[in-house]
Amino acid sequence: MSRLRAFLGEPLAKSLRRRLRAAAPSPISELREGLHCRIAGTVRVLDNSTLTAPFSGQTCVAYLLEIIMTDLDLGDRLLVYDKRAVPFVLADAGHHAVVDPAHCQLLVAARHSLDTRSGFRADPRQYALLQRYYPDARYERMGRMRYREWVVEPGARVTLAGVGAREVDPHAQAERGYRDEARQRLRFVGSEELPLLVGDDPP
Repeated sequence: MSRLRAFLGEPLAKSLRRRLRAAAPSPISELREGLHCRIAGTVRVLDNSTLTAPFSGQTCVAYLLEIIMTDLDLGDRLLVYDKRAVPFVLADAGHHAVVDPAHCQLLVAARHSLDTRSGFRADPRQYALLQRYYPDARYERMGRMRYREWVVEPGARVTLAGVGAREVDPHAQAERGYRDEARQRLRFVGSEELPLLVGDDPP
């Protein structure tokens, strides 16, 4: 379904954002496991795992890159689709939720984009991207090129919709008399049928 974004564009994105907004909001501290709901928090790196976004070069925990080529004979074609994410943490008011983004949809609005009809072979950044993802491309048949990249950076405030389960928080202080539930955190894991939705805060 994710690859359809390149051609369905805003209608699909708007539909997913409606699903994000429709999820019942809950603070991380009060969320009951097993319920599909919406939480908000600040992105934190988990276990020093980060990614480098291929187009912008930004440090992030998730990115989606699309490159759409206009072939002079065949029309628009999705040349590159690259979505990657590593587990990260959402933090809010001293509470934490771990996000496993193996199955997720990125709905953040801020993105890096470039629309060009010529000169990509002379631009080192664009040419390097094409060589990395599509080294056998027939450049003489390329007309318009559209680069679009969405990123989720550490420190960003995002909203997430999904189902959480509780687990022991290894970073919580195990002090005498400290409540057991206060030493727990939520873990959100999506699926192909019900992916996590990660968007801007507010959605």
